[in-house]
Amino acid sequence: MISIIIPAYNEEKYISPTLESIKSQNFKNYELIVVCNGCSDNTSKVSKKYTENIVILKEANVMKAKNKGASIAKYNKLIFLDADTKFRNKNALSKIMKNNKDISTCFFLPDKISLKYILFFIIKNISSLFGAGNGILICDKNNFDRVNGFNIHKYPLENRDLINKIRKNEKFGVVNTFVITSMRRHNQWGLYSLNYWGKKLLLRKKNNQYEPIR
Repeated sequence: MISIIIPAYNEEKYISPTLESIKSQNFKNYELIVVCNGCSDNTSKVSKKYTENIVILKEANVMKAKNKGASIAKYNKLIFLDADTKFRNKNALSKIMKNNKDISTCFFLPDKISLKYILFFIIKNISSLFGAGNGILICDKNNFDRVNGFNIHKYPLENRDLINKIRKNEKFGVVNTFVITSMRRHNQWGLYSLNYWGKKLLLRKKNNQYEPIR
C-alpha cells in the first residue's frame, strides 16, 4: 500500500499528466492526496477528476503541504511527487513497492529532448546516487515521523535535508525507474544561471528565494 502526496501551487496547466501517469500504473493499491497550497487557479478542480483526497491550505508553502499530506496518509510507504513530475513507465509503483530502502528517489529524464538537457540530467542522475532527490522522494512514514518530517526552513533543499536526516541511521537508495520532470525553470532561467544559483544556495551564500514558474 502506498500513499502518494502531491503538493500543488497553481499547477492546473501541469498536474494532469502527472495524475494520468499515476492512474495508468499497473499497481493500484494506493491512495492519492493532492495538497493545494495557496492556489488561486483551478488546480483543485482538475485534481478532483482523479481523487477525492483534496486538501486546501491557504498558505503557499510546499514543506507544510508535504507535511500535511503525510499527516493524513493511511499507509506507511509515502511518495512525495512534484505536481509537474510524472512516471515514465506503468510499472513504476510496482518497483517502488518492492524497494526495501528506508528513503529513496528515482532517476530523472527531462520533458524536453535536447543534447544540453540530456547531459544535464546525466549529471543530475549521478548526484541522485549521493543523496539528491528532486521531483520525487520515497520514505517510510515511521522514519518520516521520527525526524519530524520536512523542515519548513530548508526550501528549496527540503528533499535533500530529509534524506540526510533519515539516512544517518537508515538505508538510502535510488529505485531503478524514471520520472519525467518539467524543464520550465531551466528554460526560463537557463542551465548556467540555475546551476550557479544552486551552488550559491548549497554554500549558503544566497537566500532561499525560489519564485514559482507558471
